Amino acid sequence: MPSPPPRKWLRWLGGIAVLAMVIVYMNGKPGSKNESACNDAIDSGLKLVANGSLDGARQKLATAKTACTGKSSAKADDLQAAIGKAGAASGGCQRSVRAIERNIDGHQLQGAARGIAALDADCAGAASVDSLRKQLARQQAAAASVLVGLRQALDGKDATAAQNGIARLEAIDREAVELPQLKADAQALSAPAPVSVPAPVPAPVPTTAQQEPAPARAVERPAVAERRPQETSPVDSGAAMRNEMAQSFLRDAERSLLEGKFDAAKTYLESARRVDPGNARIDNLSRRIRERERQVLQTETTIN
Repeated sequence: MPSPPPRKWLRWLGGIAVLAMVIVYMNGKPGSKNESACNDAIDSGLKLVANGSLDGARQKLATAKTACTGKSSAKADDLQAAIGKAGAASGGCQRSVRAIERNIDGHQLQGAARGIAALDADCAGAASVDSLRKQLARQQAAAASVLVGLRQALDGKDATAAQNGIARLEAIDREAVELPQLKADAQALSAPAPVSVPAPVPAPVPTTAQQEPAPARAVERPAVAERRPQETSPVDSGAAMRNEMAQSFLRDAERSLLEGKFDAAKTYLESARRVDPGNARIDNLSRRIRERERQVLQTETTIN
């Protein structure tokens, strides 16, 4: 019985398979080059981070983002996180953070804002910087609220309220851009109005009877009576001004406490303490702020 004719398509299929195997063998497994480049970039980047060379590590990160694809892309994310942590823990970042903290504590909000804006990307992403950024935002909001009331006092020609607003603004942000002009406007509002002086009237020529000296007691008693109000009035006025300013700060502290703005409440309370250290309401309100802040912290800890 004659043998069946050979199937040509089987020979072609076998040849194609052999050719594919040769190509794979010569070029390596698919994706092996990218995987190798990815691993090399990650390893080199981590070593540079450990040596403190963050600029070199960022260059390796750029290479890794190109070479690490698919599941390997997580390796690039790990390298980026390591660079960020190292940058946040660097000495330069820590010095910058401490300078920003001093600016906020010293009521220098403009300097604090400039310090945060000047941080590099690694340091700006640190958790401590995020906390300072939130604290700065609260202080800026409190200063903006005081500015609104201060401008209203100036528009209403209320010199006392304007002076109180100036003191409150300085207690929050003594670097406020509008502060010099507002001080000048408040000073002009507090200046006494000019008093017109009447023209002198010529004294009549005294007669012989008029030239006799008057009794000394009649002249001295009115003079003493006129001096007493001038001696006591400035003291009473200054005490009243300090008491009114302290009460205004305390009202603002209580309102901030009710709104849950503890930092602003403490700032207003310290301003009241500087103006009127002996005010009995200060210690009571300070205890209320601490108790409320502790309650909120406990609640948040329980929820988490």
